[in-house]
Amino acid sequence: MSKVKKRSRVAEKRWVRKSDGRLEAFNRSKMRLSVLKAGASRRQASQVTNTITKSVRVCELCEDVEGKKEVSSARLSNVVIAELLKINKDAAERFSDYRIEKQKTRRPQTPFARTRATPTQLRENQMVTDDSQRLMYTNRMSALFSEISSISQQTNNIPHSIESLNDRVHSLPTRINRVRQGNYRALTHLEADQVSLSETWATLSSNLRAVTSQRSEAVHLRARDLQRILTQKQGRSDYDLGNLRDIELGLSELRRNMSNIQSQIASSLTPIEKRYQNIDQDLRMAESTVTLVSDASFPWMEGETPIIATKAKDLNNDSEGVITLTNLRFIFEQEKEVVLKKRFFIVTEKKIVREVAVHKPIGMVTQLTKGRVGLLKGAGLFVEFASESGVPEMKFDTKGHEADWLTQGYNLIVSGQVEEELAAASPESESDQETPELVACSICGAPYNEMIYRGQTSVNCRYCGAAIAL
Repeated sequence: MSKVKKRSRVAEKRWVRKSDGRLEAFNRSKMRLSVLKAGASRRQASQVTNTITKSVRVCELCEDVEGKKEVSSARLSNVVIAELLKINKDAAERFSDYRIEKQKTRRPQTPFARTRATPTQLRENQMVTDDSQRLMYTNRMSALFSEISSISQQTNNIPHSIESLNDRVHSLPTRINRVRQGNYRALTHLEADQVSLSETWATLSSNLRAVTSQRSEAVHLRARDLQRILTQKQGRSDYDLGNLRDIELGLSELRRNMSNIQSQIASSLTPIEKRYQNIDQDLRMAESTVTLVSDASFPWMEGETPIIATKAKDLNNDSEGVITLTNLRFIFEQEKEVVLKKRFFIVTEKKIVREVAVHKPIGMVTQLTKGRVGLLKGAGLFVEFASESGVPEMKFDTKGHEADWLTQGYNLIVSGQVEEELAAASPESESDQETPELVACSICGAPYNEMIYRGQTSVNCRYCGAAIAL
């Protein structure tokens, strides 16, 4: 029984006829190794090998010669290249190159080998060689066309990067004016920073446009010239890759010139871009604040201006709302849904309104820090108040950059920097700057000796309860 099985396995073998006439058993491991050497990944090599092995085993590629199932090595190589082209063109080209070089260095065939190779196999060898060269030539031309077109497109995009920054720089005055109209008086450095940036950009941009335009046009014209030459070579019947050598050299020069232009633009634009980003970051915070406080439910006090306002969720009361820090107060407004219309007990119209839940002088906020809050421990804030405020510590869930904005704004307020900037922007008269040495009740005349917090505008007399304006 074992001998019968052995003869069966021999009968099922598939053979590979080499170009010199030798006959070898089909070896999938040898094929996989050659595909790996061509640069394919392990997964790609396995995929190609499995596909071809299956075709060989079902005799899709074989011929019946003297009772043996044979496939020529040339045909097998052609199939390998075709399969590699589907998943890895570079590996296909390297495999084809290796085969061509191997054919050039192959020893002359022996008389015995010539008698063993069939006419069909000899024709296939020559066809595979021609097909491989044509395939390599065509693929290389496509790659050259693609890269030249890409460089040409890059030259068209160069003015866009300059004009994009130009538009953004020139949009700053309008944006700044818009937030000032929204009663946003903080960040008084914005105007000076914008003027300085615009002056620097005006000096740089005209020269940069002229130089880059001239150099880009030279690259663009050279790219068009190479495309024209490449088109002429496309119709040739000679598939020698050496014919493309002049295109390769011209493309190498194009790459260098394009790289030099891009480096020049980057070195010129990067400092301007960084200065713009600094102004833009502050402006985005101011714009977001102005948008939110435009729907504020509280009246503004005299001399009060918003510093930062953001969306937040009060985790103590599980309510969405808006935190607003002004130069005088800390305010949290809760958002509530109000039903406007019902039809047969079904709500048909509603809106979200805000109402003040907490408002305290900014000086009563003893600490405002960023941390992780909530069940998922996301970015948030911890806000602590003075004991006499009667407000327990509040926890807010916010976005990461908004938590940074709030802590930054709070630090600017308590450090006195905001007050100094506002005073410098709108200096008061000497009489306005004078403060009374003693706060006394206008009704009973009793002095008020308690602590007065930043942002307080009035206190209550401890003796008669009357309000004392500060």
